[in-house]
Amino acid sequence: MTIDETKEVVRRLINILNSRDLSRLSEVYDEDIVYLTGSGEEYRGLEIYRQAIEASFEGFSDLEFSIEELMGEGDRVHMVYSMSGTHDGEYLGIPPSDQSVIHRASSLLTIQGGKVCEQVDFYDWLHFLRQLDAVSEEVRPGGKEWPSGGAKLRVH
Repeated sequence: MTIDETKEVVRRLINILNSRDLSRLSEVYDEDIVYLTGSGEEYRGLEIYRQAIEASFEGFSDLEFSIEELMGEGDRVHMVYSMSGTHDGEYLGIPPSDQSVIHRASSLLTIQGGKVCEQVDFYDWLHFLRQLDAVSEEVRPGGKEWPSGGAKLRVH
């Protein structure tokens, strides 16, 4: 595949997510996709990935994805994107806050045979949780007061 063709797979992926037609995920994702999160967790298989996306839509009914930049080399595409929506449903045990969220992230996608077979996501989870008012205000990145144990979650 050419770089332009691999980038087109990523554009189709975003269009499918924004259409909410998750039955079409198999058009752009391999059934055995390996998905790695920014925190190092690894998930395997399209059904697990579909469940994660469904959970996002349950927590943010108006969630919208926007590509900011695509860069490619060989069979890999790096995508910088944003997600925006209103936290109007429970998400990962966090009750709805009705907060509007804009979250920037990036993904490194490996594309083989016209489908994504590996996706590694990079994001600022703390910034995202702060927008939901799910993190104590005493947690501030950088400086000597940064807690080594991580963020303190508020579960309402």
